[in-house]
Amino acid sequence: MAQSIDFGDDNGDWSNDGECDDPRFQGPGMTSTPLLSSDILHDATDCKVAYEAGLLTLREGTSTYTVNFGDDSSEWANDGECDDGRFTGPGLTSTPLLQEDVLADATDCSTAYNAGRLQLLGVAADGTIDFGSDSGEWSNDGECDDMRFAGPGMTQTPLLQADIMTDATDCRQAYSAGRLKLAGQ
Repeated sequence: MAQSIDFGDDNGDWSNDGECDDPRFQGPGMTSTPLLSSDILHDATDCKVAYEAGLLTLREGTSTYTVNFGDDSSEWANDGECDDGRFTGPGLTSTPLLQEDVLADATDCSTAYNAGRLQLLGVAADGTIDFGSDSGEWSNDGECDDMRFAGPGMTQTPLLQADIMTDATDCRQAYSAGRLKLAGQ
């Protein structure tokens, strides 16, 4: 099955110059200038043409799934560690993750993600979601308790790091019914 890649738009400073500037890619179709995270999804035409010509590939570990990193409104933003519980990897803080930091530490998380030091927790490169198990204290209560999601299918109680990927049935059912989406999408 061919990958469906979101190439984004042509709103980057270096779009339509014949070289791909999106750091999600690698190969001879890439620019030789330093790659910037601000160019992710903003050089669509150059990258798509080079990709379709076989001059680019996705970097290993890069997702075709478009990640919304949110903003830098967290108290812990710009401290060099990602504090967003949707991620896993060595770029993630070792301190407890809080619900209010989901989508609120964009610079730290996008920098670590683009450097290959983070990945979305339970989301494959093709966007397939691993809902986890029903091992959580609040599983099978009709409400999703996994902070990776947002929407009317979510619980109204505070979300805990320990509940990530432990409420599979509730979250899968709400997601399938269109009552949830991955946070930021």
